Amino acid sequence: MNKPQMRREFWRGTTLFVENAVTNNIVLIQALGLCPIIGASTTLQNGVVLTVCTAVVLLPLSLLMAFFGHRLPKWLRPAVYVMVASLLLVGTSFVLSRHISSPLYAELHHFIPLIAVNMLYARTVGFSSIAHPVSTVVDALGSTVGFGAVICAISALREVLAFGTLWNQPVDTSVTLPQTTAPFTAFILLGLMAATLQWCRLRVSAFFHRKEEDEE
Repeated sequence: MNKPQMRREFWRGTTLFVENAVTNNIVLIQALGLCPIIGASTTLQNGVVLTVCTAVVLLPLSLLMAFFGHRLPKWLRPAVYVMVASLLLVGTSFVLSRHISSPLYAELHHFIPLIAVNMLYARTVGFSSIAHPVSTVVDALGSTVGFGAVICAISALREVLAFGTLWNQPVDTSVTLPQTTAPFTAFILLGLMAATLQWCRLRVSAFFHRKEEDEE
């Protein structure tokens, strides 16, 4: 690949990163990764662990599908994906349960596979198998950052409101609301964040539209 092609791929990948992480956020706009956020985003530790699990599985899988996905028949790609994702998730779960925190694994073991079934499958099989490896890596990073930003923000807020702590450290709050651990709180927060992002997108779009009209 020559330098102009590499440059085009780089900028295309950068655009994908910004889209998945911010403007077309993988959670708030594309509605991927909702189940873990709704069910497990009750502490900041949960959010960070699920984000790390996403990165550990998404990056290798995306590269694998980028290099070999186009060589596989379409009917075989899901099987290969499931096999490799399962191996990566088993390894990640083993490290989490044996070397990091057994209680965290016990709390999250239902949600870790959902990441692979929902968000990772949609990104890896649908996009990575037809994209250039550079674009694939940046796209995977953008997806991870977009998911991590949303789940960590919601997790931190729910932990403070429900338990009066942040990363299990006491926070000076005058009142706690244990009800915020219920799933409906995550739904409400997701809706508010999605609405805020849409409002920002409209404002930015309107700004550039007015700028174009002024230049004409």
